[in-house]
Amino acid sequence: MSQINIQNRKLIIIEQVITLNDDEILKQVENLINRSLHKPALKKLTKQELVARAELSDKDIENGDVYSQEDAEKLSKNW
Repeated sequence: MSQINIQNRKLIIIEQVITLNDDEILKQVENLINRSLHKPALKKLTKQELVARAELSDKDIENGDVYSQEDAEKLSKNW
C-alpha cells in the first residue's frame, strides 16, 4: 500500500473520530490504538528456527517437562 494511500486513510479516520459523540465508542477506539501501539512486533521465523523449536519441544515432552492444561491456564492468568 502506498504511503499516500495510508496518509489518506489516516485523515479519513481522524475526520470520522472528530464527528463521534459516543463516549463508549471513543473509549474503544482509544483502547484499540493503545493496544496496537504497545504490541511488540512479531518476528518471522526461518524454517531452521521453526525446526529447532519443534525439536526442543520434542525433547521437553520426552523429558516430561510439560504442564497440564490446568497448570497452563493458572500460569496464563498471571501474564
